Formats: sequence, structure tokens, C-alpha cells
Amino acid sequence: MKSYLSFAFKELKTQKVMAVLILIAVILSSIMTTSIGQSLGILQSMRIEQASSLNGDRYATFHQIKEEERLQLEKDNRLYDVGSFINVGITQLGNSSLNLFTREYLGNALDAYPAIEKIKKGALPASPFEIALPENALPYLDKEIRIGDTITLQARISRMDGTLPEYSYSATYTLCGILKSNYMGYSTGTVDAIVGLGTAASVLPDDYFLYSTDFKTKDTLHFQSIVDELTDTLGVDASNIQYNWILLDALGISYREAGKSDTDTGFSFMMLASIMVGVLVLLAAGLVIYNILKISVAKRIKEYGILRAIGSERRQIYNLVSLQLLILCGIGVPIGLLIGALSAKGILIAATGILNPDLFMADSTTALNQTINAASSNNLFFYFISIAITLLSAMSAAFPAARYASHVSPTVALSGQSIKIKRRSRKVKAIGNFEAYYARLNLKRGQGRTVITILSLIMSITVFVSLQSFTMLLDTSKSVQDMTLGDYAITNESMGVSPESIAKIRDNELVENLATTKLSVYTQNEDGSIPVTLNFELRPAESFQIAGIDDTRLTSYVNDLSKQDKADLLWGNACIVKNPVSFSYEGENFENTSFEYNDTIVVNGHKLRVAGIANEAVTINNEGFINGVQIIVNDKAYDVLTAKNRYSEVYPILKSNVKNEQFETWLNNWCKENTGSHWISYQQTTKQLEESFRQISMLCWGLIFFIGLIGILNIVNTVYSNLHTRIAEIGTQRAMGMSTNSLYKTFLWEGAYYGIIASIIGGILGYICTVFINAAATNNLQFVSIPYLSMMEASLISIAACLLATAIPLHSIANMNIVESIETVE
Repeated sequence: MKSYLSFAFKELKTQKVMAVLILIAVILSSIMTTSIGQSLGILQSMRIEQASSLNGDRYATFHQIKEEERLQLEKDNRLYDVGSFINVGITQLGNSSLNLFTREYLGNALDAYPAIEKIKKGALPASPFEIALPENALPYLDKEIRIGDTITLQARISRMDGTLPEYSYSATYTLCGILKSNYMGYSTGTVDAIVGLGTAASVLPDDYFLYSTDFKTKDTLHFQSIVDELTDTLGVDASNIQYNWILLDALGISYREAGKSDTDTGFSFMMLASIMVGVLVLLAAGLVIYNILKISVAKRIKEYGILRAIGSERRQIYNLVSLQLLILCGIGVPIGLLIGALSAKGILIAATGILNPDLFMADSTTALNQTINAASSNNLFFYFISIAITLLSAMSAAFPAARYASHVSPTVALSGQSIKIKRRSRKVKAIGNFEAYYARLNLKRGQGRTVITILSLIMSITVFVSLQSFTMLLDTSKSVQDMTLGDYAITNESMGVSPESIAKIRDNELVENLATTKLSVYTQNEDGSIPVTLNFELRPAESFQIAGIDDTRLTSYVNDLSKQDKADLLWGNACIVKNPVSFSYEGENFENTSFEYNDTIVVNGHKLRVAGIANEAVTINNEGFINGVQIIVNDKAYDVLTAKNRYSEVYPILKSNVKNEQFETWLNNWCKENTGSHWISYQQTTKQLEESFRQISMLCWGLIFFIGLIGILNIVNTVYSNLHTRIAEIGTQRAMGMSTNSLYKTFLWEGAYYGIIASIIGGILGYICTVFINAAATNNLQFVSIPYLSMMEASLISIAACLLATAIPLHSIANMNIVESIETVE
């Protein structure tokens, strides 16, 4: 053969229909890989933007450092986006659980907090004692104020290391601006105010005039080691380091305080979930190409036998089949890349027209579209990956077919008998439905074709189910939502709430569930004594605390509790311990009390086994942890240990579709009956967080439906290819007397069998992928609820696509002349 290229072109022209089907498969494969690559790149960029808006565009913050240390951080060439602010004071807002954090930002440091700096009226402060307050803080102030009015705030500030007493002062400010309401801080009981430069120096003593410095590291791979080096160099205590876990997790940056996550074990469930979905997409696309190419080669096996008989070598036959596919890839891949890129970007930009740009750190929809365009232009890498993946999967799919063609025996190919049929058993039994029985025989007769066709359908179904579950990985707000225990927090720090009053909340018809907290804090007297008998001595300045929480929270407060641990906790024979925070001052490390698992603590004569060590302390009213030893027990054990039974804080969860106003009216009356009680709603926080993810979810669903459409087209293409290659077989069956009605039923039964078998297996594989995707979201590999809805959707759509792809072409084939059908070349 002098020219493979010219002969390959002639082959393609000869078998136009099969060439078109393979071309469609290549285009669909390119569209799928391109749209997924582009979309995931854009969505990841938007996910990072969302994470930055939730908790600041920063990796970490060093709190309460001196000016010399701040300057060293600003000069460090390993860092960028370094910005500093000064905590000027904390003011409790009325009788609420909210605290107003007043801060002075230096230079461009405020740019890292776009959710805080948005002005609704007026302007940001520029001079000392000018202040901008958030709109949602104004109702808690004593009087109604407007721009230009003065306001006096009673503030307090303390050292995180506890080496100095709390400092309190009063300051008068001029209101220069009103910030847009931001409810993100409600989960920690905070709202933020901004004061002008020079305010801190005027109101704070030198010992309290300290900086908090935000920064990012240029090298994210060695982020933790850089932080450790900075900590050692600057002498920053570990308790003064705050990691922005929301952004770090979104970026996949490893850090020490991530806890027992998948990155700590060296096994990334997130990466596994992403790889699984990607492999499924490639398999779905590759199997379609392989199926059509294999059918094409099988139909032309005699021609390859003739080529072998006249002297063609195996390598030449292999090259011929491969070259045909490369020609089709050269045509189909660019078309697929263009359609995939335009489709992905078009869906996202169309969806952004109804989105709230504020949630993505954008000032307008135009700015949000610019962000999407920037993300698209930065993802040119995905184009090259898509081309490489499509070619690799196509050539991998072509290899078995090309090998099959190159190894064909000329004698066997020319004889026309390549398959020996052996009957293993001859059982006589009644046939209930001839068409269904004949369809099953056809599936068994062409087992290779049947397996590949079903595998193609399985992959499409699995991809559809997996992608629906994959959207949960894009929700960066989930960790913030988990910080609240209920829809409301009802607090009484002074005298607590009686069990009878708590029962009224629990019995309210609007309340679904109620979490509870009891807390007693014992600080040392001048002689070091406390009104509790212990079997150990506290270190100087340490407190002793007893917290009682509901059983559900108690048994899940610490990971990896054994059944015995949980049983002992519920019986009141064990406790969970929060050890004191270790700290150092001016290079001197202070010793602190420390307990370990299975240690014994005796409180007022009651022996408790330590069943777990907690990372977080139980607090109320979003107050900080008073450093010391805290033991956490259940409600009943708390009553026994403290001889008290009053609750400090409770967290009701309302039933779905309940009007919040109705409950809040009832709650206000309840607070009047229980002196000292006040409440805060997390409804606005939850709404804001859910809205941010709902908008990303909308974009995901647009992409899922688009990719699902590609999957349906793949199914149609595969089933149609099988049907088209059997035109001669259909003509023979009609010549033998099979009616058109019976012919329809037989092939429709085949389509139904394809869809049903693929739906079952695809649903199982989709569930397995869902388990791993859930593990990526929760860092815990466990069985999850079966996604019945998405599995049923995929199954019904697949079966319908199979039947449709069978019925439409079968109608035209059944109307063909019988003789022409039998003599059809393709």
C-alpha cells in the first residue's frame, strides 16, 4: 500500500455512516472532557472566591504581635498580601449574645475582608475616632443614630496569654458610615466595626497596643513549615496563630490544625473522588468509540482478510485502522473543544445573571462575568489536557479493534466462518414471550457487542449519579454552618434557666429538637482554693469548669469514642476533658495541668474516667475559653457534681416550613418570664450561607444536565450503531417471515434489556462513587443514604434513550426493501 492516508480516506468514504458515528463519538467525548475540565476550573475559582469572602482572603493570622514582628512579616519575601490591623476593643451589644469587634486596619489590610468593607451609606473612616458600624448592629444601640452623630462605646480588651488583667475604657466616636449587614460572624457572636487610623494609639495602653497580621505564603506546598519557621523566629505562641481553615481547605493546603482529616493520613478522599469521576467520564467516552470501531472492524473483517492475502503485513493493517481514527479525531476534537468551551462558559454566564455577585466578592454581575472569563483564560491547561485525554482514550479504544483486524487469518476471514457455535445444553421449555426470548438470544449471541454496549451505558449512568453527589464538595460554607448548634441560641449567664422553663421550649409545637448546655466556672481565690474538691491541684491562674451537654452532642464531641466510652459517658461514669491552653511569655514557658485518655478525675467525691480529650471547650454566649481544666459530662452528671440543675444556654431547631416570626414572638414572651434571658437568631446566617452555595449549586446543575445530555447522545449513538450494523440481519429475519410488529418488539426488548441491566449496575457503581465523594466531604469513609432519586432519574432516562434510539432508526430500516437490506454493505 503506497499511501495509507489516501487508502484510509477511501475507507472512510466507503463506510460513511460508521465514519459519521465514530466522528460523533469523538466530538461528544471532546465536548464532555472540555466542558468538565473548563467547568471544574471555573467552579473551583468561584469556590475559592466564596471561601475568601466567608472568612477573609488570607491563609493565616499572627495575633497580638509587636510592631517589630509585624515589620519582619511584611519584609519576608516568602509571604505576600501581608496586611495588619489592631483590635481596638470589644463591646457587648445590649442584652444580646453579640459582641462588636472594633478594629483599625492599616494600609490595604481591609481588602482581605470584602464582606466587611461594603458601605451602604456614608464613607469608610479616615481619621481618628471616626467609625463605620454594620447596619445589623444599629438596633442594639441605645439610641437611633445617623451619619454624623456621635456614639459612646464601653469597650474592653485583653491579652490572649492571660498575663495581664482585662482593660476597660470608654470612647466617643463620630459615625461616618453604615456598613452593609453581614451575618457571617453570628456563628461566633461577632459583628465588625471599622475605626479610623490613629484611634488605637489614642485609647490603648502600650501593653495592649498589639497587631494582628494576615498573610499568604507563595509556596503553598510548604505552608506549614514556613509558618513554623516564622513562629520560631518571631517567638509567636502557637495559641496566637489563627489558620483560615475555610480557604486552606478549599485550596487543599495542608496545615497542622486540620485535625484528623484525610490529608493527615496521607490519603486524600477528595483526590480519589475527583479521579474516580474523571476516570468514569473517560471510560464512558472511550467505550463508545471502542464499541463503534469494533463493530466497524468486525463488519469489514473479510476485506482485511483480503488485504492480508495479497501481502499486507499486520503492522500495515494496524496502521490503517489507527489512521482512520486519527483522521476523525483531527476533525472531531477541535469541534468538540470549541463546543465544550462555549457551552460551559455559556451556562455559567447565563446562570450568573440571576446570582448575587456580593457572595463572590464582586460588585456587579459584570464583574462576576469578568471573574469567570479570567478563570476560563487561566485554564488553557484544560484544553491541552482535554486534547491529550480524548486522543489517548480514542487510541486506547482503537487498539483492541486494530489489533483484532491486524491479527485476522486470511483463510478464516475469506471463509466467512469466524465463530464456532456450541450448544452446551438443550432444554425444552415453553416460551412465554417470543420477542423477549429472541432478544435475550441476540444478547447472548453477540456477547462481546452486548458487554461493550452495556458498559457504555453503565459509565454514562454512573457519571450522572456521581456528578450530582460531587456538587457537595464545592460547598465551602458547610464548615461555617456546622459551628451553630441550632436555629437560635437562648442564653442566661446570670442565674440560668430552670428545667421547667426549658421543658416549655422543648414542648413547643414549632420546635423540632433542642440542644442544651450547662456550665459552671470556678476560678481560684487569692489562696489558690476553689469551692470544689478535686484529686489534683490546679496550676496558678487556671480555672476549673464543669460543662453539662445533651447526650447527642456528648457522644459525638470527640472522634473515635468506643462503645464503652459512650456508655460510660451516658451513665455518668466518665467525662471528656479540655486541657488548658499552654502559653509562654517573653520566652518563658508556663507549666499547665494536663490529662490523658483513661486518667481518673475525682470531683466532689465522684470518680470519673477520662474517655476523651477535646480540642474545643464548651462556652456560652460565644465568650472565649477561660483558661483551665474543663470536664464535659451529661446533664444528669452535671447536676450531681455541681448540685445545680439550671441551664446556661439552649439551641432550638425549628421544624421545616415554620414561620420564624411566630416563634420569635413566643420567644420574646418566654424571655420576659425568665429574667436575664436573651436570644440570637442564626436564621440570617444560615440563609446567607445557603444562598452562597445554592448559587454555585445552580451552576453545577446546569453543567450536570449538559453533561447528562452528552451522555444521552452517547447512549443513542451506541444503540444506533449496533442497530445499523445489523441491517442485513434484519433483512434476513424479514425474508424468513418475521412481521414488522414482531421485529419492533424484539429490538425494543433488546433496548430495554440494555437499559435495565446498565441501570442496575450503573446505580451500584454510582452509589460506590457517592460513598467516596461523601468521604471527601466529611473526611470519614462510611455508608451513606442511597441517592434513589438521582439513580431513578438516570435509569429512566437511560432506558428511554435506549428505546428511542432503537425505535426511530428501526422504523426506517423496517421499511427498507428486503433484498436491499440483505445486500447492504454497511
